[in-house]
Amino acid sequence: MKYFLLLGVISSLLFSAELQPRSVIEASGNVQQVAFVDGNIIAGTSAGTLEVYKLSDATKLSKIEFPKIKDFTGDEVSPKIFSVDMLEKTLLAVVQATNGSRELYLVEDGKPKVLIDSKANLFISKAKFVDKNRILVALLSNEMLLWDVKNKKEIYRIQPNPSHFSDFALNESKTMAASSCESGEITLFDALSGKIIKVLKGANVDNVYKVDFKKEKVLCAGQDRRGIVYDVSSSAYDRFDGSFLLYAGALSPSLKFAAFAFNEQNDIVLFDLASKSKAHTLKGQKSTLNTIVFANDKELVSSSDDQFIMIWRLP
Repeated sequence: MKYFLLLGVISSLLFSAELQPRSVIEASGNVQQVAFVDGNIIAGTSAGTLEVYKLSDATKLSKIEFPKIKDFTGDEVSPKIFSVDMLEKTLLAVVQATNGSRELYLVEDGKPKVLIDSKANLFISKAKFVDKNRILVALLSNEMLLWDVKNKKEIYRIQPNPSHFSDFALNESKTMAASSCESGEITLFDALSGKIIKVLKGANVDNVYKVDFKKEKVLCAGQDRRGIVYDVSSSAYDRFDGSFLLYAGALSPSLKFAAFAFNEQNDIVLFDLASKSKAHTLKGQKSTLNTIVFANDKELVSSSDDQFIMIWRLP
């Protein structure tokens, strides 16, 4: 009996231990956003680079450098890469353009090609592949549009909420999207038609910086210091209160864990969604976290407002 009790205590301590990163990647500039696709980490930086790393050993696979632009004062600067994605071997990037405008690029075989240029006057915040010929694009005005790559035109455009846009996430099948904004409400809509399906509300009372959407759950990381996990079908939610603004969050693929950027020390706290208890604290990120993504149930990747991307392995 004592043996089993001791084993339980040891297991509990190991399970809730503070963890350090398995690997640390130093990118070419401050990391704006990362994505994880098919074993690869894709990073966009403030140095005008789009970089791809291998998760397993953190080696750099490729680096695309976009040409310098002129800022408001006429000085040449590197463009920020605001959003990144990848489908098969094709990269997608939202890139800063001259005078504050933004452009959408595809990168195939290392060659960037403009999909939407600055003349369109679309202030693009984020873009993700729905499939090889359709891209879901979010504008700062909180308009969402589906872009036809082959025919170079919009398929639809909607405004899920009149409040300022914050983030969106596609579910794993890329058939539905969850969009967040300053109101704290989450709008679920059909990614292919733009039809609004449901609005999740009542949990967050301020800006939801980040959302994640897996299976029947939507995670929200909020300015109100609330980490929320909604059940899509019932609209019920679990709430996890942080001690600082929650700038990032993510769900693990099996919905075992919810991870949040949880305090002023830039720690990532993982909660076990079954028990609603703290499972792990990840320590090491030095600056304000901007992205957390799970590679699988045992590995996750994070980035913050500096050059460092961290890879974490859970026990």
